[in-house]
Amino acid sequence: MTIDGKEIRAARARRGWSQAQLIAALHAHASQQGIALMSPHSLRIALSRWENGRHAPDRLYARLLRQVLGVPSTTVDLARGDTLFEVLLNHTNSLRMLDRRFGAPAARLQTAAHVTALDAMWHSSKGTDRSVIARAQADAAALAAWQDFDVGDTAAAAAHYKEARIAALRAEDPILLVHTLGEEAVMLAETGQAEAALAQVSQAERIPGLPPLLRSWLSATGAQVATYCPGDTSTAREALAAAEALLPTDSSCDDEMPFIAHNETHLSRWAGHILARLADPAAATLTRHSMQVIPEDFVRARCAQQLDLAQAAINAGQREEAMSLLSATADHIDDLGSGRLRRRHDSLQHRTRKLLAAS
Repeated sequence: MTIDGKEIRAARARRGWSQAQLIAALHAHASQQGIALMSPHSLRIALSRWENGRHAPDRLYARLLRQVLGVPSTTVDLARGDTLFEVLLNHTNSLRMLDRRFGAPAARLQTAAHVTALDAMWHSSKGTDRSVIARAQADAAALAAWQDFDVGDTAAAAAHYKEARIAALRAEDPILLVHTLGEEAVMLAETGQAEAALAQVSQAERIPGLPPLLRSWLSATGAQVATYCPGDTSTAREALAAAEALLPTDSSCDDEMPFIAHNETHLSRWAGHILARLADPAAATLTRHSMQVIPEDFVRARCAQQLDLAQAAINAGQREEAMSLLSATADHIDDLGSGRLRRRHDSLQHRTRKLLAAS
């Protein structure tokens, strides 16, 4: 999502606004959303550079400019691919859909090759193209890292997350940087580095200018990470409550942030997982409800919810129910090729067998 200098100047002229009036409107609109912007003086300098085409606004400022000026968001036409960013985003989104529906092995090699190609493009590009390519690279590298993590290659995942952070900093895009830090924190927590993961989430939360939807997503991430910190139940519950409070009332998955799937349905799914890890009796009911409304193409997520139900059954002492759920889920996990889900499945199965043997 971007907006060029000609669009800004034309929209400002249609409204009869001076640059100072546009800046005031941006600050007022951002304040309503709880977003902190650069000072009016700094914003005046940035606006002049945007309007004369010397620099392009980052994703946050482009979104706010479109909202304040009433410039419709451009829709991505998969057939046309009007801009360089759209072409690159289309490819990444295609890989994202493959991963979501068929599992990481179906797209992992293609995603890694896409990231490598983007890095070569960035090094050979000039001017505003560099920022555009860096944004695309940050998104694609984070996707590659998550796929690496899902199949169990944490070394490759760490390398791709590092590449995603570097690209986000090159693009000066705080949204992509926060997304990368949040995702990587989940990997750290699940690989025995929960305290470092929680600190990384806190670091991301201090980055200014985040839209409410992303802040909600990050709080939910913090809640999940906190469940891996022994005795830190209150932190997990407080973060989950914050995620629910921050979620915009009219939320839907944001086309400007295709790398996160976050709305009321997905937060409910997430809450079910977090509560299952906290041994909260409400987990099973919440998970069953969200399974009725989650889109069918979220195949891996639905499989993870089956594990949430098994964990809830274990917590409730329903050992036979847990074994039945785990047995039904095993083949799906094999089809998806998810090492991450397999590890969780096997851990829950081991717990269930110990309980059965002790009864």
